[in-house]
Amino acid sequence: MAEDSILEISQRLFNDQLDPSRKMMERVWYRNVLYCGGEQYLEWVISRSTFRRKRRNSKEVPTPVSNIIRDYVRSMRALIMNKKYVVKVWPNSKDIEDMEASRLADLVLQDMDMANDEEFEDEKEKVADWMVLFGTCFMRTFPEVDAGEWYIIKNGDIITTGDVACEALLPFNVVVDSFGDKLKRKRFVGIKSLKPKEWVEDTFHTKIVGEDNPDIIDYQKRLMKMVGDVSPWKGSGLVSSDTFDQATKDLTIYKEIEFRPTKKKPNGRYVVFVGDQKLYDKDKMPIPVNNGQWEYTITDFHYHRVPGRFWSDAGVNDQISPQNSINEIDQALEMNRKGVGRPLVTMPTGMKLKRMNEGGQSMIVLQYDSMTAGGQKPEINRGVSLPEQVLNERMIHQSTAQDAGGDPKGVMRGQSPGQRASGVLVDILRETAEQGHAPDVSRFYRSLKRVYRKRLIVKKNVTTENRIIKIAGKGNELRIKKFKGSDLRNNTDVRLEISSSASHTAAGKGQMLSEMAKSGVFSDENIPLDVRHELMQSVGLTGIQEKSNIHIELAERENAIFATATTDDVTVEETENGVVMYIEGIFISKGEEEDLFGDDPTFKFHDHNIHTEYHEHFILSPEFKTLRPEVQNVAIEHLNSHYRVLELEQEKMMQQQIMAQQAAKGGGTEQ
Repeated sequence: MAEDSILEISQRLFNDQLDPSRKMMERVWYRNVLYCGGEQYLEWVISRSTFRRKRRNSKEVPTPVSNIIRDYVRSMRALIMNKKYVVKVWPNSKDIEDMEASRLADLVLQDMDMANDEEFEDEKEKVADWMVLFGTCFMRTFPEVDAGEWYIIKNGDIITTGDVACEALLPFNVVVDSFGDKLKRKRFVGIKSLKPKEWVEDTFHTKIVGEDNPDIIDYQKRLMKMVGDVSPWKGSGLVSSDTFDQATKDLTIYKEIEFRPTKKKPNGRYVVFVGDQKLYDKDKMPIPVNNGQWEYTITDFHYHRVPGRFWSDAGVNDQISPQNSINEIDQALEMNRKGVGRPLVTMPTGMKLKRMNEGGQSMIVLQYDSMTAGGQKPEINRGVSLPEQVLNERMIHQSTAQDAGGDPKGVMRGQSPGQRASGVLVDILRETAEQGHAPDVSRFYRSLKRVYRKRLIVKKNVTTENRIIKIAGKGNELRIKKFKGSDLRNNTDVRLEISSSASHTAAGKGQMLSEMAKSGVFSDENIPLDVRHELMQSVGLTGIQEKSNIHIELAERENAIFATATTDDVTVEETENGVVMYIEGIFISKGEEEDLFGDDPTFKFHDHNIHTEYHEHFILSPEFKTLRPEVQNVAIEHLNSHYRVLELEQEKMMQQQIMAQQAAKGGGTEQ
């Protein structure tokens, strides 16, 4: 009964029948979006519960917009996104397998960040925008079957494997329980989205018979329609047709509800509704519960927290008042400027226009009859410029907006605080301004850390077969590894820290690069290769290629062949020296020294020291244990081939040294 009552409460929240404070927040969200888009002449109509443009008495009244809100959002987005951070997965124990699993988890997260043309970075940027505009925004992490890999099995059926999806959610899309000021304390969360009715019916094999209450305002359609009608000319809005309504008439509001675990339902609950029709109900959360640990698919991001309230305030809220004042002043200035340029002429009697030519130039003059005017002259009333106080007031409002946004003098936007300000002073002021936003930035990345942990948990559960991950190795070369969800061994303790560097500016990095080059850091062979690459990356030199990179890439390419090979790829051949197994593209020595390079003449040009290092690391890794025995044998024999070359080279070197010593002794005897 208790579970049914909570379900009823969640449905009423979906239908906007509860939580009046949420409706007030939605009005603020709509206003902020439209103000950022440039439509800043709005008024709230209580009777219609919506916004409309302010009515004007004359079409000649201008509507200039100096959009400080858009500049503020752009500045804060750059401040958040420009921070570099390091993702590190900590092992559950000091066990060697847990430590290897944590290192594998690091690589899996790197692969997911780069997947689909870095789609995750786009979603992260959206979250940064929504957080500044709305104060509270969400990112959802969930298993998506349609987004995974697929293959055709023998009977012709297509099997999908599933993958991890992340998407930024508008706060309009999310409904939360009114109980609790933290997301984990909420009894349930809900997600609304527009879905094609045909897709819903095909997915759940159910005919949609009910629709939502027509009195419910379609949150998503309303926002899309209002933003779409924003006028780029700041005048009367674009006339919208019924095309949008016709395009969305076959859409339905798809409602998903996640319930946290309870004593009766330890695995939680997941329900799907369309209207009042229940399509799916399962006693299991989308992210599976593990040893009592549970997670909602959505992660909340907050800007200005309000004590005792879940919904946070947006930074844009403090910009609205000065923005309105600046708009009014700009409007008055434009009207006054037109009046100054076009003076008012008062005529005592009727007048007429007459075209005249004088000095080769044509002009139009005003004529009047002085006799009928009684000797009175026309009066020319020129417009009077607004006092300096008006311009000073505009500067005060602009300074107030900058101070409210934590950007005094606009230094975060690249502006100089004064004509005599040095570059060092500008850097100091910028750093001081950024420190004021450090809690907001840190709070963003703490929430992002929870997203990374959820991605690992979902990845572990959906990846039930071997997958290939691609990550950047030393010198930015490509590395390919095999991966399966069970390899993570529940190592999902993600630590995400903002990295600190000596300089964040291009000028500072250039100076650091110059000093490093003078000190010989890049040419000092005593410095390990890993350390040199870390130093290069710190100054932005990720594309510099070392001489050994071509050998590293070849060794990694061979390891990738081993990682993806199957039993069918292994060829068995009988030779004079016995049975030899090999894989196409991989050299295996079959004879003695005279025909060691018979099958691959280029093998002798390899850097065998680098190849042995990388092949040894691969063979000793846990991933190697999952390969077929035939593939393991080929990899080991390939490594032995490199060992044989090194042994032969060492024998030749020793023989040359012995011959040189004998020659030296013989030469001394002759003298």
